[in-house]
Amino acid sequence: MDFTIDLALGGWVLAIAAALVFGAIVQFIGDVRIGYEWIVAAVAFFLGALVASEFVTAWRTFEPVWEGLALVPALAGGLVIGIAADVVTRLSTGGHYTPTAA
Repeated sequence: MDFTIDLALGGWVLAIAAALVFGAIVQFIGDVRIGYEWIVAAVAFFLGALVASEFVTAWRTFEPVWEGLALVPALAGGLVIGIAADVVTRLSTGGHYTPTAA
């Protein structure tokens, strides 16, 4: 088993950009109690995408692949880990996903 990351610069940029977009989206959903929740969600999304694309060896050849990033596994891994991290962060800080009445 080898632990190599075959991402080119475009793959890294795409993974980071997708993570930042995910973080921005979850920051605007519901009632957020802390201002840095988006960072937690974005980092979790990025790590989930990287692990799913590069380290889950059964998914490394799953098409389409762009700049070394397996797009579907990266999206799936990022969403699963990102959503889980956001739910834990949101609920542990007293926030919720339904809008509050003003």
